[in-house]
Amino acid sequence: MKLLEKLQSIDRRIIYLILALSIILPLLFPIGFPVDTTKNTQDVYDQVNALAPGSVVLLSYDWDAASAPELLPQAEALTKHILDRKLKLVAVALWNQGATFADRVHNAIAPEVGAVYGQDYVNLGYRPGGSVVLNSLARDIHVTFPEDVARTKTASIPMMKEIKSIDDIDLVICLSAGDPGLRTYIEQIGAQYPVTISGGVTAVSVPGMLPYLQSGDLVGLLAGMSGAAQYENLVDRPGLGLGGMDAQSISHLVIIAFIIIGNIAFLAGGRKKK
Repeated sequence: MKLLEKLQSIDRRIIYLILALSIILPLLFPIGFPVDTTKNTQDVYDQVNALAPGSVVLLSYDWDAASAPELLPQAEALTKHILDRKLKLVAVALWNQGATFADRVHNAIAPEVGAVYGQDYVNLGYRPGGSVVLNSLARDIHVTFPEDVARTKTASIPMMKEIKSIDDIDLVICLSAGDPGLRTYIEQIGAQYPVTISGGVTAVSVPGMLPYLQSGDLVGLLAGMSGAAQYENLVDRPGLGLGGMDAQSISHLVIIAFIIIGNIAFLAGGRKKK
């Protein structure tokens, strides 16, 4: 009974520390709890997997730091899959922080798969303008993005010599936290050109994308951190997605355990007083 009494008066800082560790440790060392793959995630994977080596994927980074916990793991898993498949990757951004995240992903993934900048992937950076930029990109990528993020002329980059318009793109994947983003690609590119569009969004944005999935305008969708974790499983690269899901599961279990222990201690203490 003394133990139960002590539990009732435990220092709240100890509780906070245990809860913090239950979040931090799984992020650093993913446990790999089972994650079921949804049809929408599998569809994105299948679209990439169906492309022949040398095909071109346009990956758009349309988010900022606030949405990075959900969309950065998606970008890393997708980039790993794309470059592993020996596809050509063209990264662009409609949000001003997107190009920075593209560089971060490339620096992490390219050394793993032996990809070479300018031959296997390129980061064309950010252009403001939303739908105007996409209409221009569809007609002429080199005019819309005359330089990459390192100020190298796009026309002089080896892989870009044969990639000039939307007709040279085999798959568009937009990772989006809002507008301009995935909806803009569907309306401005998908509605006018015969190119498949897939994407990933934050969990809160999923309901708004469901009509496009049902109509077939959008093929596959990664939903928040859960979608990232599922894709990491598919490409066999545990990362922040699986780590985040592990952290979420363990922290919930820890909270439930504290609630149960607290109630047992309270009830036992009440009976003792009687």
